[in-house]
Amino acid sequence: MNRNLDILFLCDNSLGVVGGGEESLRIIINGVKNEYNVALIEPGIGYHKNPECEIYELSKYKRIKMVARNPILFIKYLHDIKKIINETKPSVIHTQAQVSFFIVGFLKKMKLINPDLILIHTERGLYTKYNKLVKKIFLSCIREMNILVTTTNFNGEHWKRAIKQKYPRANKRYELIENTAGKIFEEIDKSRLNNTNNFLTIGFAGRYCDWKNWPLAEEICVKLSKKIDLHVEMAVGCLDDQSEIETKAMFERLNASLGDKFNGKINVEFADMNQFYYNIDVFILTSNHNTESFGRTLVEAMSRETVVLTTDAGGSVEVVNNIENVCTTADQFVERILDYYYAPDLMRNEKEDNLLRVRKNYSLDNNINKHLKLYNNLINFPIVKGDVFEAGDS
Repeated sequence: MNRNLDILFLCDNSLGVVGGGEESLRIIINGVKNEYNVALIEPGIGYHKNPECEIYELSKYKRIKMVARNPILFIKYLHDIKKIINETKPSVIHTQAQVSFFIVGFLKKMKLINPDLILIHTERGLYTKYNKLVKKIFLSCIREMNILVTTTNFNGEHWKRAIKQKYPRANKRYELIENTAGKIFEEIDKSRLNNTNNFLTIGFAGRYCDWKNWPLAEEICVKLSKKIDLHVEMAVGCLDDQSEIETKAMFERLNASLGDKFNGKINVEFADMNQFYYNIDVFILTSNHNTESFGRTLVEAMSRETVVLTTDAGGSVEVVNNIENVCTTADQFVERILDYYYAPDLMRNEKEDNLLRVRKNYSLDNNINKHLKLYNNLINFPIVKGDVFEAGDS
């Protein structure tokens, strides 16, 4: 390093893994790397056309969960993180996922790294989704954290209450920094929008896991296809062989029901998701109740003038900002989609309003400027022992 390290980022999945959290971190690094000297610690080898920063890859695995299955390898992983932190002496450590936060919190607690290091944690998971053990571990590390960042007020309020209940006299700083769709979604080419009036196209995107509730998505497709000329686009992220097997089985069932009106793809590159959203009229998030801290795909869809619907999944309700577009059952989703289908003016107005909402609340500038302000205050005016931060200060 030519100069002292300003910010050291840590993540649980390598940035080569397809996922909203990984793309959000990539956006942050690319947005601040010209202002600060930054580095990234990730579990294993990913492909990196960007970000262009110092990257430490500590194993052959792309996911920290795989590292943790081998106790010897995990101990070495902790040792390597400790060594990097002590050698680079970052002004700020910013963890982006739970296990990385636990590791740094443990190292600080045990004084294996400088206990006065500034630790920021961005919590991309929803408090209500975690089991008691994860909540207990998280709260045990809270004393080592200086600032907690969340992407929605919904999630932030849950964490504030939990921390206050556990540590009534603890003063922590909380920041709201909304996600952004990223640079490629900042401009819109309206000539690429799906403007056909002959049929409706709905879309679903996300990882294949139980709480994403793909069976509900499948049910919506089948029921709606019986009422209108329907086309369906799906982009599913698979992190292991089993999820890929189950996704392909779902695709086979939908192909049997919809024929060539169904198009499903696995592990779509982020840049290719741009056209995915251009192709659809309505995007649907089907996650289980209180499992989404944000719902990044909603913002990506809204940036392409798409109607967005969601379940009562948590932070996604805040992002959608229209209670009439929050549904629970397949029948409710079908009914709401038909409301738009039979009222073209209503659909057009909703699409235009969504684009305006993204530009106002979820722009790239909004996200990067909030991070730059946060880092500037910490690096140029560092926290000293005894500093007190009140909840909600910014």
